[in-house]
Amino acid sequence: MNKRKIIIDSILSIIASAIPIIVLQLIVLPIVGLKLGDTEYGIAVTLISMATLFSLPFGNVLNNIRLLMDVEYKDKNISGDFNILVFSSIVINAIIMVIGTIYYENSFSLISILLVVIFSGLNILREYLIVTFRIIINYKSILINNIILGIGYLFGLLVFSYLGYWQLIYVFGASFSLAYINKKSNLLKEGFVKTKLFKKTTYKSLILFISIFMKSLLNYADKLILFPLLGPSAVSVYYSATLMGKIISMAITPISGVMLSYLAKMSRFKMKDFILMVSLVSIVGFLGYFIILIVSEPILNLLYPHWADESLSLIHITTATAIVGVITSVIHPVILRFNHINWQLFINFINLVIYVVCVMIFYNLYGLIGFCLGMLIASLIKLLIMIFVFVYNYTQYSPLGN
Repeated sequence: MNKRKIIIDSILSIIASAIPIIVLQLIVLPIVGLKLGDTEYGIAVTLISMATLFSLPFGNVLNNIRLLMDVEYKDKNISGDFNILVFSSIVINAIIMVIGTIYYENSFSLISILLVVIFSGLNILREYLIVTFRIIINYKSILINNIILGIGYLFGLLVFSYLGYWQLIYVFGASFSLAYINKKSNLLKEGFVKTKLFKKTTYKSLILFISIFMKSLLNYADKLILFPLLGPSAVSVYYSATLMGKIISMAITPISGVMLSYLAKMSRFKMKDFILMVSLVSIVGFLGYFIILIVSEPILNLLYPHWADESLSLIHITTATAIVGVITSVIHPVILRFNHINWQLFINFINLVIYVVCVMIFYNLYGLIGFCLGMLIASLIKLLIMIFVFVYNYTQYSPLGN
């Protein structure tokens, strides 16, 4: 394994991920927030979280399963299955988006519903098709794609300023990205073919979907839960408080994608490598925590001046949660590659239960700040569980190397 290439690809992946994040979080969404106000912006953030909660697992699962099973399909000289699963995912997602949009908007707006369905469906397709570049480990193309994605968001912002529908930002972003990916990819040309691996692929996809959905639930359901508890204004305050931590975690997390691309071609992973990996990420996370605390005040006052003070009272807790999430995301591909896929289900189910218990207990005791504290505790427990799973499997079965 070429360590220099891994480092270069990790840097490319971080830059690629950072571009649309910076465009959205530091340019697009603050402008949307100023134009909509805290109440309407809270509704928009909630709908974005809902769409991401489903479209990300649907697309990301098929992306990872395609990557992990690519060699098996090629060895058997067959292709197919995945377009059937992609189409099914888009249909199921559309039904959920219709119901969810009506619930959170508390009204029936056909245009709003259609736009949410469209941009979430496009995101599923985009999340899956980008595996084209991961299979051949071409992170330069992923970087180009994300530059185009960012340009699409900016174009969508321009359209939003005239038409007033924030969903168009995501529609144009995903459309621009897909136009580029589709030129480079042959995956959609496989057609709707069912192969002898369909059952195995569907099973793995289902298990991983449940696992990633529970993981995504912890990342995005916070806004969905806060909305009925405290209203859209509280969602705006909370979302702003998580902004800097979210930017860092979303920028660093792609390293796990690079790791999985390389791990898919490995047969073992040594304990000393695991310890080194966790130690390095923890040190970087520790330093990043204090940097975020320092820069958050001027940035939030600039981007969200109307509710920055309320958000800053939560920043030390929400940032810690994000840093723990970064460490967890780096461990995740190792667990996924070298352990039975059912471990994913176990880890995320236990974490979901702990999350619900911690969040509800501390929310009832301390309100919004207690809600944030409960999330931090749940994240720490998940990190410890993942470390335990790796060490347990390593010592019991030694499948990862010596």
